[in-house]
Amino acid sequence: MKVSRFFFFLIGLFCVALVIYLITTPSTKEIQLTGIITGTDAIVSPLVQGRLQKLLVDEGSEVKAGQLIAEIDPTELKDVRESATDNIRTLQARLLQANTTLAMNDRQTTAAVQQAEATLTATHAQLEQARAALSLNEITYKRNQGLFDGGAIAAQDRDTAESNYRASQANVKALEDQVKAAEAQLAAAQANRQQVDVQQADIAATRAQLAQASAQRDQADTQLGYTKIVSPINGIVSVRVARQGEVVQAGGPVVTVLDVDHLWVQADVEETYVDQIAFGQKLQVRLPSGNTIEGAVFFKGVESDFATQRDVSRTKRDIKAFTIKVAVPNSDRRLFAGMTAYVLLPQPTSQRRWFHF
Repeated sequence: MKVSRFFFFLIGLFCVALVIYLITTPSTKEIQLTGIITGTDAIVSPLVQGRLQKLLVDEGSEVKAGQLIAEIDPTELKDVRESATDNIRTLQARLLQANTTLAMNDRQTTAAVQQAEATLTATHAQLEQARAALSLNEITYKRNQGLFDGGAIAAQDRDTAESNYRASQANVKALEDQVKAAEAQLAAAQANRQQVDVQQADIAATRAQLAQASAQRDQADTQLGYTKIVSPINGIVSVRVARQGEVVQAGGPVVTVLDVDHLWVQADVEETYVDQIAFGQKLQVRLPSGNTIEGAVFFKGVESDFATQRDVSRTKRDIKAFTIKVAVPNSDRRLFAGMTAYVLLPQPTSQRRWFHF
């Protein structure tokens, strides 16, 4: 009887201890999130269209940032550059000759206009003087003619006055002809001066052509630089799209390079747990092989992606999911993009076991 009581006492004591343990001990069961290993990839494309003259890598090739991957045939672009260079030389020679001719014509026409203006001014002055003399001689001649008719003066005096009057008329006529000639000379000089303006316009047009040719050469130089296709990142060529000898379009893919040294696991976590995940938090990641590695959280989605549970009765709220990214080490290159991985979240410490087996 005493043995039975002692036995039941031990059983009761064990049950009490078990209940206390289950209540006070945090649950060690982990929450498993299914994710995908991914990384940064770069689709390498040319900036110019052309035939793929060289392709220096293949799928699986390891490349460094800035490493030459492929080259577009530069022959056509070199021809464009050479043509632009020849055009520049021609236009420069034409511009030099035009500037020389313009400078000479500018000096000559300026001097001719100034000389014609001076000649016209002087001739106008002489004409005014001659007209004044003609007016005076006309008055003298008419007065002497009257005196001669009245017998007051001799015929010689009348003849002298008439001679002076006729000479003044001839002089005025000659000077009027000289003024017309000077005006014609000035008009011709001014017309030649207008040719200088035309030459200046031609020079301006040549300069514009020269600038355009220089821009074409610069563009050809830039495009020649684009014929060399380099990798933007360190990584491994995961996909080869084009083949050597094919014609590729500007922006068309040639290869895809994946950065295998900086991979991460992308998974979705329900909103009931996302607030308990911190940036930089260390989490365990289980691989399909069963091996476990440690990673660090470096990204938490700021918006929910989708609802993992929807309440069709509309009496409760939907359970939404947020994306997290966990960086994982890959120095030994045993992880690959696209692999399945499982992020293990520890149970919140506030949750205790309650008869959980």
